[in-house]
Amino acid sequence: MMMTDSRPRRRGFATATSIAARIAVGILAVSSMLPIAAPSALADPLPANGFPKADARTGLPEGWNPGPERYGVGEQKNVELPMADGVVLRADVRYPTDASGAPAPGPFPIVLTQTAYGKDSAGFVRLLSYEGLGPLVQNALPSVIDVAEQISDAAGYGDYFVKRGYISVIVDIRGTGSSGGQWSILQPQERTDSKRVIHWAAGLPNSTGEIGLWGLSYLGMSELFTAGVLEPDSPVKALFPLMPGNHAFQDLLDHDGFYNIAFLASMLQFPITLLPQIDPILGLYREPDKLAGVFVDHLISHFRTDGTWHSVFNALLDGDKAYNSPYWESRAIDNVVEQIAANDIPTYLISGQYDLLQDGTPRTFAGLQNAYAGRSHNGPMPADAPSSGRFQMLTGPWFHIQPGEQRNTDIDMHSLQLAWFDRWLKNDRNGIDETKTPLHAIDVNGSVIESATYPMRETPTQDLYLAAGGRLTPDRPVDRAGSDRVTFSPVNGGTICNASFSRNFSGVYELLTTMAGIDDPCAQFPAHPDVPGLLDNPQYTTDAFTEPTVLGGPIGATLFATSSTPASAFGVTVQDIAPDGTALALTDGQLAGNFRALDEDRTWRAPDGSVLGAFHPGTRESMLPVIPGQVTEYNVKIRPAVHVFEPGHRLQITIGSGDAPTHIVNPKDYPALLGGVYDVQRTEGAASFLTVPLAGASAMHR
Repeated sequence: MMMTDSRPRRRGFATATSIAARIAVGILAVSSMLPIAAPSALADPLPANGFPKADARTGLPEGWNPGPERYGVGEQKNVELPMADGVVLRADVRYPTDASGAPAPGPFPIVLTQTAYGKDSAGFVRLLSYEGLGPLVQNALPSVIDVAEQISDAAGYGDYFVKRGYISVIVDIRGTGSSGGQWSILQPQERTDSKRVIHWAAGLPNSTGEIGLWGLSYLGMSELFTAGVLEPDSPVKALFPLMPGNHAFQDLLDHDGFYNIAFLASMLQFPITLLPQIDPILGLYREPDKLAGVFVDHLISHFRTDGTWHSVFNALLDGDKAYNSPYWESRAIDNVVEQIAANDIPTYLISGQYDLLQDGTPRTFAGLQNAYAGRSHNGPMPADAPSSGRFQMLTGPWFHIQPGEQRNTDIDMHSLQLAWFDRWLKNDRNGIDETKTPLHAIDVNGSVIESATYPMRETPTQDLYLAAGGRLTPDRPVDRAGSDRVTFSPVNGGTICNASFSRNFSGVYELLTTMAGIDDPCAQFPAHPDVPGLLDNPQYTTDAFTEPTVLGGPIGATLFATSSTPASAFGVTVQDIAPDGTALALTDGQLAGNFRALDEDRTWRAPDGSVLGAFHPGTRESMLPVIPGQVTEYNVKIRPAVHVFEPGHRLQITIGSGDAPTHIVNPKDYPALLGGVYDVQRTEGAASFLTVPLAGASAMHR
């Protein structure tokens, strides 16, 4: 049976730290009314900067197409999966049907998603987008319906794949959706459950028994943890995680001593608190006896000592959750990377340069490549390292909510995922894995830069020193005296309309502006401008670039500074300054002074020994005192960026301090911070500098 859809097809699809957060925003909005093998669609000739431009086919193998929809969709609702301890998980199974509506002859491989945000709440949105109200108002509200479809896709409803010959399974994990039990973030029990889920799914009727896992944000984290506890030769044959990060504590909650309040604000009320109580009603309203038990289970979750609200208050009161610990390490993807590589499960990662997990996902890519080659997974890939097309990453100027979608980089994510699963689940040797450059990056203007390694071997690191007059120069200072002053301010200079807040608020701004057909305007504003007389935030700028110049990955800021108080806090932003003075925010990083210790096993260093990617252990035991008046070294991890500076543009950094309302430091430290003055040194003996991967296009194209 040939199934067709006459509506224009959206190319990218969304993810979310919380599918539920986006549902809430959608309700509010309504109420308020890189080339992998041989690229098939690159610009010809190349643009002036020498890099191809992204388009809908970026990343797809030459000559490969997804093909038409061949099947209808049938469904089994709330299939019950008893766990070893008696807790019942529930799953929806959607399968290909023939013209009569009967199950189509198979067998078919399986794509499976484990969600913490409720299969039924997102299914409700699907009914309002693909199947219900959406088709009726598509022409009148195309952007709104487009976003609604993204939410549905992001939740794990894989009808795109079912119509092309896959069985789609979506499971509510323990304590969420229509499943029983209690939930806490990334609890190890989920992995025990997932092994049982995988073996159940592999035995589904009319299936080949081979499984591909996919998911976005928490859903992507779940699939990586699942793959990391499976035995070799398990039914799982491929992974496609989007925006999964690497270390929940470091990526999401604690940016080196700065608590991510913007992220928590996007999560706590609706997704974490209200949605777990709404989902059982949506999924089990026809079975009130089961509904009551699940509803109570979810309610109990809020009162557990490892529950979210308890953990938040614990952290704000300087409890154990405020620091890295075995609790958080047990929830770190970093600790299962070696097992995924050992199990040889091909993995295609999607990352975003405006994602709040923008540092973690590339670290996972490097870790997989390193582990697969027999190296330690903790470090950067060596510049001369070989790489494998079995582990790939595509990154672009995308927020956490909408990977693949931006005005210059609207990627056909559905087709990319289908090509990956066709390769590994249907043995279609379509070429997607046949690449020597498994890292594919797209900058904000759509330029495609590819590499075999992360950090990119084509952009070797260099040190740029802070100099008098606000200059950023490759020349190390020779003066014996010289410094610039930063006065502590608890807030950043852009309130909630700046790149830092936009990114860490889970990309909700971008979601809303997408409905209006534009990109988030706040994302271009740096969080720490220098406002003379109000905010002392010194800025340092390179000379204008004379050719297109690529910034390619992680950045480290090594600051030598004195503090007038027994606590300190630094924020460093990086921006592109156009010839007319317009600033475009690229990335940023934060560091509270007492978090400055380094975990050398996980810290990335450049060949000259300078810190390129600091990893601060964040444990209570690793805290270091700040001694007033003493020159102290601070290594600020600036989250990575890929960007092409056009000729005449300059790279600029700004050094600030507090970052509220995006981040706050530990509340107990504010009395010691207030009134603080920091003198950032730029002398021969204490030369502050930026370690940055930077190269001109002429060198890269040789």
